[in-house]
Amino acid sequence: MTLLAELKVKRIINEVKSVSDVDLIVLRDKNTLSYLFSELYNPPPEEVSALNVIIDVKKGDANVFTSLLDYNRFIETYRETRALKFTPVFSYNFTLPDGVKVLTFDDMRREVENAITNARIVASDTPSICEQRLCINIRPIIEKVRRQKLNQEVELIRTAVNITEKVLKSLLTYIEPGVTEKSIAGKLIELAYSFGADGIAFSPIVAIGKNAALPHYTPKNVVFNGCEPILIDFGVRFGGYVSDITRMILPQKLCKEYEEVEKVSAIINDAIAAALKTIKPGVLASEADKAARDVLKDHGLDAYFIHGLGHGIGIDVHEPPRLSTTSRDALLEGDVVTVEPGVYVYNRYGVRIEEDVYVGKISSEKLTSLPGVIHL
Repeated sequence: MTLLAELKVKRIINEVKSVSDVDLIVLRDKNTLSYLFSELYNPPPEEVSALNVIIDVKKGDANVFTSLLDYNRFIETYRETRALKFTPVFSYNFTLPDGVKVLTFDDMRREVENAITNARIVASDTPSICEQRLCINIRPIIEKVRRQKLNQEVELIRTAVNITEKVLKSLLTYIEPGVTEKSIAGKLIELAYSFGADGIAFSPIVAIGKNAALPHYTPKNVVFNGCEPILIDFGVRFGGYVSDITRMILPQKLCKEYEEVEKVSAIINDAIAAALKTIKPGVLASEADKAARDVLKDHGLDAYFIHGLGHGIGIDVHEPPRLSTTSRDALLEGDVVTVEPGVYVYNRYGVRIEEDVYVGKISSEKLTSLPGVIHL
């Protein structure tokens, strides 16, 4: 089995070679290393403790300098790969019981500098090392590679989506009069782990009634009385990749002050459908935003749509591209993005439905399948 990190190294090599005949690739940017070793990335608090990666382009292998603290985690996670070698780094030299020598930080810097000095042409994601030497800044290449996801990455996101939807379905049996926003949020987290998630993607948003009019609301001890709409924005992490889904939970009979929510939810679904028709490689992300916004405008609701249509997801919940009126991003094949139009009428109600969408070769694929409105 070829591990994802090994596939990513090969892909970076191929993308860099397509623009320049380099000998060596040096990676040290935190974002790059988190992407490369996504299996170990689980913020907060678990950041990836790789320090430097030196890739020999001709041999196709990489030397990864890691903090001694997490050296064994790297070895355990990537033991099946032949293309990655791991070197532990600590404050002073010593030898581990298995004979592996631990380098100091100065030792590591010297090894990296020697490799750079002996190379004909170097490529790096850290522009500062390119000063006074023949070096190519490949940060834009890394950003593009990260957006254009491999099939294996998409499948991890798909699994995260499936777990999230199982959680939301199971949650329905828990919601009854008397439960609070905080208790619902806690149940979401409990169910996520029980269905196989590695963690949660972000703190859950659970907003009952008029609280849903605040897009980034934090759950409180507000009680569900049985007739209010509930907005739930939730995602999980699986294999280093995340989901991000928002659903409206509606009781069979809404309180009088919330009767409008059902109708607005249907309009939101229409806005999503309009946006999905535009999403394909090469289309400006702002066009998808406009398609959704135009549907809301037709119903006099566009003034209540107070954020962009969506964003990319991957190892992080918010990644490029940005789908908004001002975005200059063009969609790429391999992007996975959210489509999440919302209507927020302050102190009255809020409605948001969020889908996770894969940008395929010629069109889009909605990874989410659970209805945007779920009735109790």
